[in-house]
Amino acid sequence: MKRSIALVLVYFLLQLLATGLIALIINQGSTVNIQQTTVLGLLISDFLMAGVLLYMGYMRDKKQWEPVAPSFMLWTFVAGISAIFITDTISSLADFLPDLLEDSFASIESSWAGVLAITIVGPVLEEMLFRGAITTELLKCYNPKYAIFLSALFFGIFHLNPAQILTAFLIGLLLAWLYYKTQSLWPGILVHVMNNSLSVYFTQTYPEEDSLIQLLGPTLVFICLALSIRLLILSVRKLDRCK
Repeated sequence: MKRSIALVLVYFLLQLLATGLIALIINQGSTVNIQQTTVLGLLISDFLMAGVLLYMGYMRDKKQWEPVAPSFMLWTFVAGISAIFITDTISSLADFLPDLLEDSFASIESSWAGVLAITIVGPVLEEMLFRGAITTELLKCYNPKYAIFLSALFFGIFHLNPAQILTAFLIGLLLAWLYYKTQSLWPGILVHVMNNSLSVYFTQTYPEEDSLIQLLGPTLVFICLALSIRLLILSVRKLDRCK
């Protein structure tokens, strides 16, 4: 538990140091703006954290990077899409929660480097950290159900944004379970990249729509929600039977 918390704190510290370093460069007359500072800080801290995980030996297990059976990845895709729709619906219903990072994300997503940081680099690094390192540590100390719960809880709290904590926790349950099931990072990376990419796509395509219910209408949303719940249950059952 202590090591898991320490890893999260190290990641936060690296983000602060990287952003502070770029800000220092700006103060010395660089033409880098605030948006570029944030994006560069994210990218640098992600790569530094990857180096920390490699140095600590968390990424030395080759099984974490072994390919997973295509059938498993197919059902992972179905489970991921279903879970994303469910959590987005929950987020729409909980729109009273403040989104403290809305402006920050809008700024980051306005550049290709920012989109890359959110949709690819961030998901890969977070899977390495939260599943490859933290979930691995928790599974050594607790039974699988409790370890998966704690891993998802850490993942939710890590986002610090009230509008994201609950949905990140729920997605984190699926991500941690997929890692426990396969000991591979690829299923989690797939779902994580899908989630972030869809978020960026809809934010860029429908900037004036604040929620899924506003975009699709309540009737269609709840029809799709019922279908998503059934698909999630089916896909999880299929995944649980896979070897």
